[in-house]
Amino acid sequence: MSILSFDKDSFYIDGKPFRIIAGDIHYFRIHPDNWKRVLDLAVDFGLNTVQTYVPWNAHQPSREEFVFSGMLDLAKYLELCHRKGLKVLLRPSPYICSEWDLGGLPAWLLQSRTLSLRTSDPEYLAMIEEYYDRLTPVYLPYLSTNGGPIIAVTVENEYGSYGNDHDYLRALAEMLTKRGVNVPLYTTDGPESQLLTFGRENKDFFFGVNYRAKPGMSQPAEQAVRKYGDNSPFFVGEFWSGRSMHWGEPFYHRNPEEVEVAFKEALELGGNISFYMFAGGTNFGFMGGANYGRSYSPRVNTPVRYIPHTTSYDVDALIGENAQPTEKYYLCRDVLDEYLGKEKREHNAPDYHTQAITAELSLTADLFDNLDALTKTKEFSVRPKPMEDLGQNYGLILYTTNINGFENSETTIDLHKYRDRATVFIDDKYFATFLRDRGLTKTAEGVAVSYNRPVFAQDGHQRKIDVLVENMGRLNFGKEMSDERKGLEEAVICMNAMLFGYEIRTLPLSDLSTLVWSKKPHTDHMPCFFKGKFNAVPNVDTYVNFSTFGHGYVWINGFNLGRYDSAGPQMTLYVPGTILKEKDNEIIVLDIDPTGNKSNITFSDREILEGDAEELS
Repeated sequence: MSILSFDKDSFYIDGKPFRIIAGDIHYFRIHPDNWKRVLDLAVDFGLNTVQTYVPWNAHQPSREEFVFSGMLDLAKYLELCHRKGLKVLLRPSPYICSEWDLGGLPAWLLQSRTLSLRTSDPEYLAMIEEYYDRLTPVYLPYLSTNGGPIIAVTVENEYGSYGNDHDYLRALAEMLTKRGVNVPLYTTDGPESQLLTFGRENKDFFFGVNYRAKPGMSQPAEQAVRKYGDNSPFFVGEFWSGRSMHWGEPFYHRNPEEVEVAFKEALELGGNISFYMFAGGTNFGFMGGANYGRSYSPRVNTPVRYIPHTTSYDVDALIGENAQPTEKYYLCRDVLDEYLGKEKREHNAPDYHTQAITAELSLTADLFDNLDALTKTKEFSVRPKPMEDLGQNYGLILYTTNINGFENSETTIDLHKYRDRATVFIDDKYFATFLRDRGLTKTAEGVAVSYNRPVFAQDGHQRKIDVLVENMGRLNFGKEMSDERKGLEEAVICMNAMLFGYEIRTLPLSDLSTLVWSKKPHTDHMPCFFKGKFNAVPNVDTYVNFSTFGHGYVWINGFNLGRYDSAGPQMTLYVPGTILKEKDNEIIVLDIDPTGNKSNITFSDREILEGDAEELS
C-alpha cells in the first residue's frame, strides 16, 4: 500500500518523503481512446501523480439517473492510472468550478427555490448524500488504503471564494469518512488570507494554494502557506499554466518561457505542484460554463457581463486539446529533469497525423418544421418558465405567444431576464436575436443599439411570437450561480405591457433520430439542421471548420462535438479520430442563424484560433 501522510515540511508515502509532481488531467474532457496517449506523456514528463475533478452534473444528469460509462467511466480511468504507476489526487467535491456548466453542480438543483447551494442547508446536503451513495463505491476500491492509486480526496474546491459555512465543510468531510474514505482529505483555495480562512475548516486536512504560473508568484504563495498552513506542506493545488477562452474574446497565449521559469521557482521553494491544466481537453456537448464580470478583453470600456466559455478546453495547457505535447511541455520537462539530476532529452514530439475533408450537406431539416420530433415536454403556462422547471438541463427552449395587431401603427418587442441567447420570430419570420453575452440585439440588417426594435406595421390581425432561447452555459464561479435558470423567467414586453399565455416546448437536442429530412434549401435566419456523409481515415484527428456558419452545434456519428460560434476566437471544433469510420460518416450541423450557401462544410488539418493576443497583466 502507498499511504500518504504529511507535516508542515513534507508529504510522505509509507513514512518516506514524497514530492508530489502532478498535473490535472480530466477523464471527462478526453475521449477514452486518448486516455492512454495522455497518461503516457504524463509518465514521460516525470509526473508521479494525476489530479482530476469528478463532475456531479455529468454523473447524475437527473435526480433518478447515474452514468459511469464511456467518457464517464471513472473506474476504468483510475485503473489505467494505476497500471501506469501514477498516483491520484481525486476531487469528487460537489462543486468543481473548472469552467464547467454550473461548476459541476446539477442543473436540476435549480428546480428548488428554497435550496441554498454550497451551504449546510439540509435540502442541499441531502442531495449530496444521494450522489455520494452512488459515487463513493465506484472509487472506494481504488483508495491507496485498498491497494489503489488514490492517495488523497478533496472536501470542497475554492470554497474561500464563495462562503464561510464551516458546518458545510465539516458535513462534507463526515459524508466521505462515514462511507469509508480513509485517505487524507484536502481543500484548495487562492493564497489570500480571507480565502484561506473561509475555505479551510479542519487542521487535519492539508490544503493547496492556487495561483498563476508566473515568475515571482510562488514566493508569496509559499509564505501564505507558512502563515496559515499549520501542519500543511507547500502544495500548489492548481499551478495555472494557461487560461480558458471565452466566446467573443481574443485567445490568450501565455509565454512558455515564463511558465518554465515559474515552475523552476516553485520547485526550488520546495513546492508540491499540480499543473492546471497539464492536459486540456474539450467541453464536448453542452458542458462549457461561463464567467460573469471577469472579462479579459483588451477592448476599451468592455462592460462587466456574462461571458460563456468556448467548447475547446485547450487552455494553453502543456498537452493540447488534441492530446499532443506543446513547447511548454518540453520546456517544463527540461526543468524537472534538471532538478532531478537527469540528462537533458531531445524534444522529439510523437508522430501525429491529421486530415482535411470536405463533406457535402445534401439534406436539411427546418427546426420549426420538426418541433414535434424535437420536443420532449410541452406545457401551457400563463407566464414563461425556465427550462429547469420543466426538467430540462441543456439545449433550446421555445416560448410561443400571441399578440393582437395594432392597426396602422408600430409597436416594440423587448425581452428581460432571458438566458442566454434569444431569437425572436414573428409570424414565422426572423425578427431579432438578443445576446446576453454582448448586451446587444442583433437583427438581419446588423446590430441595433438597444433591446427594442419596431414590429412591422400591423393590420389588426393576431400575430404569433416565437422566442427560441439557448442555454449558452451556466456560470461556474461566484455568488450569481444560484440565479442561473435558463430560458425566459419574465414575460415578453410589448409597449411596456407584459404578454401572458405561452406554449412552452423543451428542445434538449438529445435525440435527432426522428428529424424529417428533405432537399429543400434553408431559409436565411431560420434555424435549420444540415446533414451529410463523408469518408475519412479512421483514428486520424481532424477539425470541423465552421467559418461559413453562424452559431450552433455539430454532431458526428451521433457524438456531440459541442457549440460553435462565428464570434470566435475558436473557429474549429476538434474531432477525435477515434469516432471516425472509413466510409459513411454522418455529420449533422444545427445553425440557429444560417445565411448564404450551406451546401458543404470543410474539415481542417489543424485548429484555428483567431485573435491570438498577448495576455494582459
